[in-house]
Amino acid sequence: MRGVITLFHDYRSPASAVAVLRLERLAESGMAIEFRGFDPFGLDAALPVTVEVLAEMQAHAGAADDEGLTLRRPPALPPTAAAHAIASIAERQGLGRRWRDSCYRALWERGADLGDAVLTALAGDVGLDRDIAAAAVEDRALLASVRRQFAAHRRQGVGGVPAILAQRTLVPGLLSEQDLRALADLSEPAVAEHPGRVR
Repeated sequence: MRGVITLFHDYRSPASAVAVLRLERLAESGMAIEFRGFDPFGLDAALPVTVEVLAEMQAHAGAADDEGLTLRRPPALPPTAAAHAIASIAERQGLGRRWRDSCYRALWERGADLGDAVLTALAGDVGLDRDIAAAAVEDRALLASVRRQFAAHRRQGVGGVPAILAQRTLVPGLLSEQDLRALADLSEPAVAEHPGRVR
């Protein structure tokens, strides 16, 4: 029985960008995918682009190109809780894919800071109400809910991104298309209560 694959991702991760675009493409062919935002840093502050991030960009540049994304070095890695908060609204309106694509391209192709003004503009571009998006990034209750979801994912064993939950187990999220299809064929609908940890 083919079940749902859950991808945990964060906009600050170039590997997540590739994994999201790849799985979105496969979702179009009928694969059941859930996308869940996860901030592995837990910091509401911009982070520097480290040597490790640059190496990750270089390692995944070819795969990103194959998915239609050009990875360019951003000035910094912005906090992403607000972007994930708007994502929850976009999902409910059937605009989740457009929102994810817009955020990843804004950061990795254009070096946008994903601050409140940028997120509000992106929301309008993908078809969301700008006023609702602007209110969302100021909504402390919504942001607190998003952070509680991050904490819940950590308790389930998610330690980094991208990560995939399938067959009651967490595995690295940047798999080949062939491996993803095989995983979907084996996957069961049930979600694990205590999946293994991805490091």
